[in-house]
Amino acid sequence: MLGDTSTRLFYPSGQKPIDATLSEILLDNFINFFDWGFLDAGYYYNINMPQSGIYGGDRHILRPVQSPNYNNGQVWEGYRQNWVWESGINATTDLPINISGVYIDDTFYDINNVSKPYYINYPDGRVVFDTAISTTSEVKLEYSHKSIQVVPAKGIPWFRQLQQMSFRNEADFQVSGSGGWVQLGQTRVQLPAIAVEVIPTTKMIPYQLGGGQWVHSDIVFYIMSENDWECNNISDTIVNQNNRTLSLFNPTSVGMSGVAPFNYRNELTENAVPSGVYPSLVANHHYRRCWIDSARGSAITQLSPDLYMTTARYVTEVKPI
Repeated sequence: MLGDTSTRLFYPSGQKPIDATLSEILLDNFINFFDWGFLDAGYYYNINMPQSGIYGGDRHILRPVQSPNYNNGQVWEGYRQNWVWESGINATTDLPINISGVYIDDTFYDINNVSKPYYINYPDGRVVFDTAISTTSEVKLEYSHKSIQVVPAKGIPWFRQLQQMSFRNEADFQVSGSGGWVQLGQTRVQLPAIAVEVIPTTKMIPYQLGGGQWVHSDIVFYIMSENDWECNNISDTIVNQNNRTLSLFNPTSVGMSGVAPFNYRNELTENAVPSGVYPSLVANHHYRRCWIDSARGSAITQLSPDLYMTTARYVTEVKPI
């Protein structure tokens, strides 16, 4: 079972515990740390207009979604999820595209226009219109999407399904309606993906006479990809963080401050902090420091001709206040 395709910090208000436990804090932080880290390292694709797919099709053109929660023609999605909304990326050239608006046929609707008839669902890679439009319309836009999904491994009320070959967007390859296998965007995990699991406190070591403890927890990363070399490279990147000291942010403080990026429908909020997301959260909502130790990988297992999986593990040590 895989978790939400968006990062846990972005859950709607009210779904987060009032006081997050250490396991919750570690999970939120490591998901956001790697989600931001891969993005900042350039792991994203810019989709300009026009742009064709590897095997045909048009990546800038969206397709209508057949969803039980909306009228037919109300929701349109791209071939990939995890659209980039962050700024402050470290790259000096080819920065991610900041979505400026949406074309419906030949009419452009500016995203900053208060009368715009839609909103952008960034985690699911969708444009959701206030009212349905004709499914024969051509809906298109310029955007960027992340190339690696980082999700929680557990803790959701429904099953997720891996979507292989999601980069193939030609019309006769993907099932019409809502993409491969007619899976809704919120039940899809596109590859490559990293699923993060925090094993609750495994050991405590006294800090000093009079009180305080070092808290040790194990973190497991499940890495899934369609290529063995990609699986190996992601594992190496995770393991190479060994002996790093990571500053943690407090998710409870973030939630109470109102700066969490998305609302209940995954629409970007006015108070979101788009610049340097993870660094900004640490700077403004600091919790404690965490030391990464005993990082190690494992052998890659080929589960099918186009599915490879491996795991990486940490032992984390959280410093006392």
